[in-house]
Amino acid sequence: MEKVKIVDEQKAADSFELVVSEKSVGSLITNIEAIEKFAEIRLKDYDPALYEGDSDKAKKDRAELNKATDILKRTRIDLINELMKPYEDFESRCKAVEKKIAQASANLDEIVKAKEQEEKESKRKKIELQFAAKNFDLVPLEKIFNEKWLNKTYKWNDICKELDEAIDKIYHDLKLLDRFSEDLDLRAHYLMNLDIAETLEYGEQLEKNRALVQKEAEERPEREHQEIIENQKKALEEENQENSISDLVNEAMAAQGHEIKKERKEYVISVKCFDDEMRDLKNILCDLGIEYSINELQF
Repeated sequence: MEKVKIVDEQKAADSFELVVSEKSVGSLITNIEAIEKFAEIRLKDYDPALYEGDSDKAKKDRAELNKATDILKRTRIDLINELMKPYEDFESRCKAVEKKIAQASANLDEIVKAKEQEEKESKRKKIELQFAAKNFDLVPLEKIFNEKWLNKTYKWNDICKELDEAIDKIYHDLKLLDRFSEDLDLRAHYLMNLDIAETLEYGEQLEKNRALVQKEAEERPEREHQEIIENQKKALEEENQENSISDLVNEAMAAQGHEIKKERKEYVISVKCFDDEMRDLKNILCDLGIEYSINELQF
């Protein structure tokens, strides 16, 4: 059995570094090799071909094999548990110490984080003053602020350079938008997201939507006119059905000798049509022998 010895006991007492004073490298002597050889030879006696027609013997030998498996398995598990016990105890004790060290570190972490946050806030205020000195009010600082600027490793000169570059980019993008459109909404949209590519796509879609809105506005009067005509047709169909019934009643009464008197009535009708349609309407009224008086309404 190989052993390793480390005699620096003082080092182990003065730090959290784990020092091994004595270690036995794994060594286990058993008869497993003999069992392997025995199994190779003995298990040939249990070939299924030897049990043809003798299920009782097969049942008896199966029980013996299962018992042998259980014994070997239980012995193996007990031996491993015994061998692992000192390692499990060692691991448990190490984890307990590690947990205590971690808790101590966590307690100090609050102090460290508080200091780091204080330094970040101080740096943020310095950046805010630098931004204010630029007299740039198209967007608030938050729109272009980079949280990485607050890192200790980020140099002040780099922050100032990137701040200037961000402002210059906004001016450049706005100038670029001037070449594509005079639409102020497009510039306002850009200042909300500071994404020139997305803003140009938005502008294209805006133009398409405006064209659709304009098209809808132009087509609306005719569409609404057609809806009114369709409603009139439906109402007229219902009225014709009622009149057909009334005509049948009048015909029946006339057949019985009743006199049916018809009376001219005066109606006031408001129509909405083109000039040529009005001329056609007048012709129809005349053909029907209907008197009319028409006055054009002025709005």
